[in-house]
Amino acid sequence: MSSVPAPKKKRPKKLAKKAVKKTAAPLPRRDEAWIGGFFSLRAFVHEGDEAYRPEAVVWMTERGLVLSCAALRPGDVVAGAVDSFEAAAREPLDGEARLPARVRVASPALADALRARLGATVEVRVAPTPEIDVVAEDLEEHLGARDGRLTPSFLGGGIEAPAMASFFRAAAALYRAAPWKAVPSDADIMALSIPSLGARDLALCVVGQAGQSHGVLLFESAQGFELYLAETAKLPDAPPASLPASFFSLSFDRAGDLHPALRAEVAEQRWELADPDTYPMLAMVDEDLIGRKPTPKELTASEALALGLVELMKRRKEVVKAFRGGAPVDATFVVETQAGPVEVLFGAPHPARR
Repeated sequence: MSSVPAPKKKRPKKLAKKAVKKTAAPLPRRDEAWIGGFFSLRAFVHEGDEAYRPEAVVWMTERGLVLSCAALRPGDVVAGAVDSFEAAAREPLDGEARLPARVRVASPALADALRARLGATVEVRVAPTPEIDVVAEDLEEHLGARDGRLTPSFLGGGIEAPAMASFFRAAAALYRAAPWKAVPSDADIMALSIPSLGARDLALCVVGQAGQSHGVLLFESAQGFELYLAETAKLPDAPPASLPASFFSLSFDRAGDLHPALRAEVAEQRWELADPDTYPMLAMVDEDLIGRKPTPKELTASEALALGLVELMKRRKEVVKAFRGGAPVDATFVVETQAGPVEVLFGAPHPARR
């Protein structure tokens, strides 16, 4: 018997099946016109330490039927609007899937992007879209009515009661320190930096020298503050419709100006107040003068700002002299916030004003 193993029979190779790429069936084309556009909603979405105003994208027929309404994160809204158009064509809110013969948009950039994506399939025209403005107004009215039914609160958006209690204690100490008695005018600014929170050389404005509207305003730069001053000076007796720069506000409001639910919340939580008729209020205000609540990170920054100003006011005489032409005051403090120790740096006056 041979010890050589018998050769194995070779099995015929199976022919590999070619992958067949499935292509979506082309959508039927209807002899109708669609209108599209996008706009920023006047409401903020909070996601952790991020807050943003979504962009709404609307597609509708010329007869007024809304086919799609999507909310997108700020950024490349044009690309998102084109994607939204294709989604509306595949799954419209009204009628069957289809492509229109014509599309009208107000944005040249959106028109170019649609042409690049659709080719000659759909005629794209740039012209005013007042119909989208009507939808925007209706949507804002609906959202406003919804928000009006919600009970306001200092909490939410990732902010818990212990963190807010810590901020209230810091704000009460700030009110008692009265920095508006040290800074001569609300046209004067000092620099604020909180390196661990990404804040550097912000422009800090103290208000309340006339005995009204006590608090502080914070701008991203001295230039932003100058633009704010120039804009508000145009109509001194009326608030502007918009501003060239966003800002932060820590104000001390009268109890009668607050929603009863907010006063009740403070009482229930037993948060500290410097005065029974004075409540600290935080607002992040954008260029359209739309305010929002702070994120958890911004709340920590607000607490650090308040505690740092309290420490700076222990050098009140030096600060007063600095704003009257004396030696500038540059001071660094480490304050204890709910989130831990935070380093805060002040410069009075702001380097841009020295």
